[in-house]
Amino acid sequence: MIVAAVVAAAAQAQPGGRTMIVMSDLHMGNGRDASGAWDRHEDFRWAAEFTGFLKAIDREGRSAVDLVMGGDTFDLLYGGDDCGGGNDTGCSEAEAIRRLDRVLTAHAAEVAAIKEFAQAGANRVAFVPGDADAALLFPGVRRRLLAAMAAGADRVTLGGEGFWLSGDGRVLVEHGHQVGFSAHRFDNWPLPFSRGTPVRLLRPWGEQLTSALYRRLEETFPIVDNVAVLGAGLKPALAAEPTASTATIDPLLLKYLMLTTLSWQQFRMELDDGDVEPPVWNIEAVRSQRGAFLVAGVPEDDPIRPLATRALADGALDAVAQGLSDEEIVTACDYRAAVRRARRRFEPVVSQFPPRGPAVTECPRTTETRGALFDYFWRSRDAMFSRHVDEMTRRLPRDARPSVFVQGHTHLADRSQAGANMISGGLLKIPMEGFSPIRGQLTPLVINAGAWQRTLTPVQLDRLLTDRTLASLQPDDLPACYSFVEIPPYGDNPAPRVRYWRQDGDQWAAGASCR
Repeated sequence: MIVAAVVAAAAQAQPGGRTMIVMSDLHMGNGRDASGAWDRHEDFRWAAEFTGFLKAIDREGRSAVDLVMGGDTFDLLYGGDDCGGGNDTGCSEAEAIRRLDRVLTAHAAEVAAIKEFAQAGANRVAFVPGDADAALLFPGVRRRLLAAMAAGADRVTLGGEGFWLSGDGRVLVEHGHQVGFSAHRFDNWPLPFSRGTPVRLLRPWGEQLTSALYRRLEETFPIVDNVAVLGAGLKPALAAEPTASTATIDPLLLKYLMLTTLSWQQFRMELDDGDVEPPVWNIEAVRSQRGAFLVAGVPEDDPIRPLATRALADGALDAVAQGLSDEEIVTACDYRAAVRRARRRFEPVVSQFPPRGPAVTECPRTTETRGALFDYFWRSRDAMFSRHVDEMTRRLPRDARPSVFVQGHTHLADRSQAGANMISGGLLKIPMEGFSPIRGQLTPLVINAGAWQRTLTPVQLDRLLTDRTLASLQPDDLPACYSFVEIPPYGDNPAPRVRYWRQDGDQWAAGASCR
């Protein structure tokens, strides 16, 4: 069934001269409350910028644009207490339709802008479901959205197979929540539904863990989920709560923050390649540390370090640490080593933590892999994305072999020329946007669109907090800069690049950075 749907999607030829635009994670929600004030949980307040952006890409793409909404366009996870599910299930189809109707009404201006765009020239719009709008996979919800777009089936589509594939089979767009250890991963994607009557949307363990927490914290700290990467805003918010001086952290939440919100593109990625190999971590020695292993991975200047230390003293972390798989331990150790390397080298383009500060310690290595010869720390990232690329490719027809995979979900875009892949034994470096998970090769290329949303990194947040309190910050106070991926018309090889819609003087324009 899924393969048939993909074949049908790919059957629409990709004409030459078309531009592709991928934007992700808008999170349109309930809009304004009865008083006219923004709902505290509403993140998308940028209808004017959004409308201007669509007009600009239509004009620059000569009305021959494939606009792919790469997931979490709508926030259908929260709408009050109108879903009758339990801890592990969410809305039924009927309840999800009511939530979607409320969101579409609240964002009528944005819906009108998409409709106008889809009806211009040869433009097309495709919606990809994400974890926050997975309810779009209900047939009735999908029909309601497409009806609201009021465009022909050849103009507006929704990827019921869970992703979008370009007509030539060279570009695949998915949300990204199904990659690796993601706590927001659905076991039965793209059919994330329960059995029984009524059928309900399943809830991944990450949503079960953090949904109520986010809603509680957003009442006091409205920008808690505007901090990239996904989950990073929980740290300063938890540390700023009045009870933070005596509280401890939920052990599962510490695992969530350590293992499922990792964003490898935060590093400068001047990779030590060539003859450098990854170290072998001493798993037995790591396991002997029990809960202390989790705390050791939290830098001393991390906002949740005191919470984690108290949880360790209470003995609350040992069971979670013991339950980690060997692969999870290796991933955590690789990531710790990458953080340590970045801080020891004072790498200047590190976006998730200040490049100067106390470095975390490495995990214990095996004796034979000590030394600089074994300082390739991106092995877990490579393995995670290679497996995922292989899994996605196996689901496609033989003549569809994507060379570019575009994702979102993390809210942190790949920086311009953030990676450097090496070929010819390390003799030639080719700068590129995104990265290839296969060492020594330039494809397949994985690139992250970030969020078409007002976000900031923890480093930027720290700067704001020098004269503001976290509770005083509103989404409107954040940089008016929205990231997306653009793939210009191409012949044989699509060349994606991250771009930013930002104000330049009195004008809005797309640029290579937010400045």
